[in-house]
Amino acid sequence: MSITRKGWMVIAANAALAAGVVLAAYVLPKGSYVVVVTAPWQGSHAVNVISKAGGSLVSSGRYDWIAVAHSDEQDFPVRLMKNGAVAVLDHTLAYGCLKRNS
Repeated sequence: MSITRKGWMVIAANAALAAGVVLAAYVLPKGSYVVVVTAPWQGSHAVNVISKAGGSLVSSGRYDWIAVAHSDEQDFPVRLMKNGAVAVLDHTLAYGCLKRNS
């Protein structure tokens, strides 16, 4: 029994969907601490976006466009996106994005 081209496409689509669900479960914010990413070319620094969204800065990133923020408000990720964030991720992903102490 051989799989047709259409069969392979269905298998690939299902695998991509499953991978997307697993990835989303890992990177979507799960608590009150989040990583805020803004577009580096737009000049909207993550600290400004956090402030406009009513959150507090926990740690600045290695770059101005990445920071870790905190808010106990449930709609905080949505407010961050409305104020210029291009991505709001779970804070556990911040390890490689934070400033290194020399």
